[in-house]
Amino acid sequence: MRVVNVLLAAFVVASAFVIYELKYESRALKQRVAELRQSIKVERDAVAVLRAEWSHLNRPERVAKLARRHLGLKPLKAGQILTARQYDSIRQPTPAEVAARLLGKTLPADPNHTASIN
Repeated sequence: MRVVNVLLAAFVVASAFVIYELKYESRALKQRVAELRQSIKVERDAVAVLRAEWSHLNRPERVAKLARRHLGLKPLKAGQILTARQYDSIRQPTPAEVAARLLGKTLPADPNHTASIN
């Protein structure tokens, strides 16, 4: 019977030690969770400030003012808009088109090809 009592006492001491360790580990984890929640709140606030600043900086009237000041752009006039036929008549041929003409060949129609304005 003495051996059983000693084993039970050892088990109680071991259990108390494990519970003590778990208690302090859980306290540390709670502290870490609180720190992470605070960090997330700070980052969300920072994102909100950046979004507000982005909205402020991208106001159309501000962008238009900067474009006029730095790019020298002017509003588009109705006479500057071309139809597809008018564009084809003034478009510069691509180097591939020039080479094909010189060789007397035709290029296959590429539906994904978009002409660039030079």
